[in-house]
Amino acid sequence: MRRDRTKSRKTGITAPSVIAHQIVMEHPEIKKLKSLQARHQLKVDLVSNARPFLEVTLSTSDANWNLFVDDEYGDFDGQKQLLCLFLVLRSLEDYKDENDYLKWCSLYGLNPAEDKWLSYYRVLAKTYREIVSVIGEPDSYINSLDYQLRSGAFSALLQVDE
Repeated sequence: MRRDRTKSRKTGITAPSVIAHQIVMEHPEIKKLKSLQARHQLKVDLVSNARPFLEVTLSTSDANWNLFVDDEYGDFDGQKQLLCLFLVLRSLEDYKDENDYLKWCSLYGLNPAEDKWLSYYRVLAKTYREIVSVIGEPDSYINSLDYQLRSGAFSALLQVDE
């Protein structure tokens, strides 16, 4: 009789790394996100909690960019890099979808008269192009409904512990 080597002999509990692997394999969205992360050696680090956004650095082995990321549900956890990457890609998708400054401000509830946001939006245009040239068109892979309802692939992403 073969024993399942992923389970503890004493408790019969499956190892967390095996569970994470199973979650990734069950959800193509998470598998694509993981592949993107590995292919470009992407890492996200928190710079500051600059409400209403988090200021983060998105890094590859060759470049890094400072970005503001919307974390409306308080999900950011530096130990969960796939989750952090999802939040960064989602913010970049929002920028692409709201290609007008006033619409972008409206999306986030920002005051468009604040110079800080206009300056950032202008810099973000260049940053976005640089990121696209390195990793391709940003795609968070998980649909907005799953994110908002905290279900499906997003719910599974919350369980992936790296």
